[in-house]
Order: sequence, then structure tokens, then C-alpha cells
Amino acid sequence: MAHEALDPAFRKLIDEHAPVRQAGSGFTFTEGPIWHPVEHYLLFSDMPGDVRRRLDRAGVREVMSPSHKGNGMTYDADLNLLVCEHATSSVTRFSPSGQREVLAAHYEGRELNSPNDIVVKSDGSVWFTDPWYGRMPGFGVERPRELGWQGVFRLPPGHKPGDEPELVVDRYLFTMPNGLCFNSDESKLYINDTEQANIRVFDVDGGALSNGQIFASGIRDSLKPGVPDGMK
Repeated sequence: MAHEALDPAFRKLIDEHAPVRQAGSGFTFTEGPIWHPVEHYLLFSDMPGDVRRRLDRAGVREVMSPSHKGNGMTYDADLNLLVCEHATSSVTRFSPSGQREVLAAHYEGRELNSPNDIVVKSDGSVWFTDPWYGRMPGFGVERPRELGWQGVFRLPPGHKPGDEPELVVDRYLFTMPNGLCFNSDESKLYINDTEQANIRVFDVDGGALSNGQIFASGIRDSLKPGVPDGMK
């Protein structure tokens, strides 16, 4: 089968035997796919290529270049596009008309590492991971780190562009926090760590996380491709 279902609910979304086909090729390193819920097209990032592309019925085309080596993306309730930018170490917001605003770029006066993946909760808060991949050659722009750790952050409802984010986990808990997602009722937040090869799950109480536990571990095999990365 093309897909492995670990929960029967998966089968309500997609047939396990649905074929996988190639929709495009010639890219460098694709990341951050996000579906537009109204206009029905796919946006995705190519970090080393420094470009953002759109896939629709007409094919694939560039929509932004340079893209500040954008990575993870999502939409908020107003269909603003939120982007984790490796080159600028920031979370940015693009209005439907294309206007760009920097939502967050610093914590305690120091540059964020390189925001990686991002989700929006139904209350409007924005949650994102901040490993330092974007300061490595190839993935982003090589430069020294200003933070000495890799965290997970939140922008509360009503956050103003430029305000500093809230740190929601112990700053030394993660080595390379990467993908994150809420469960269906937003009572749990799952966050994976690419280097630790695990997924942690936390209880969500408003803007706080508690009761962090390892949900899955050992998610890496030296004989097979793949590491913990994006989650939906």
C-alpha cells in the first residue's frame, strides 16, 4: 500500500491505496507545503533555491524569489500567509495583497535562531519552533548564533509586529525542535526533535504547556531514509 494508517480516522481523509504521483521536479530542497483552503492551490518552499512556488492545475510556478529562504508556512483565520524565514531569523506575515510584516525576530534582545515550522491555534495564537538549521550553509545563511539553545515559542492573540515571542518550553529541552501540530480539539501539542529522533506531547492550557512526555522515540533508522520533520 502507498500509505500506512495507524488510526482508522486516517481512512476518512485518504485511501491507503491511493497512488503517489510526482507533481513537479527539478527543485533543490522542498519544504513547508500548505494548501490554500479557498483558492485550492499548494504553496511550498525551496530553501536552498531561495524561492517559493505555487502548484495548481496549470502546473508549478514561482511566486516569490528571493524568499528569504522561507521554510514552514501556514495561514491564519484571515488567510494571511505566515512564513518561517531562515535568512532573516524571523516569522513574517504576508497579507493576501502581498504586504510583508515581521511578526517576531528577537528574544531577550537576541536574534532568533531560524524559525522552522509554525501552526496557528483557533484563538489566533501562533506557535513556532526555532532550531538553528537556517544558520547552516545550504539550509540558510551561515552566521553565528546569538541564542545558545533551541526553543519553541508562542505569539499570543493580539501580538503586535516586532514584539518578542513567549518561550513555552524549557530552553534546553530540545536539541533541534522541528515539526509541531495540535490534536483535533487543541488540548495537546505534539513537537518533534529531529536530532533526538522523538516526538513529545504536551497538555495545552491556554497559552501554557505542561505534562510533557515522550510520545514516540527512536524514529530514525540508519539503514533507511527519513528523520522526524514536519507534522500535520
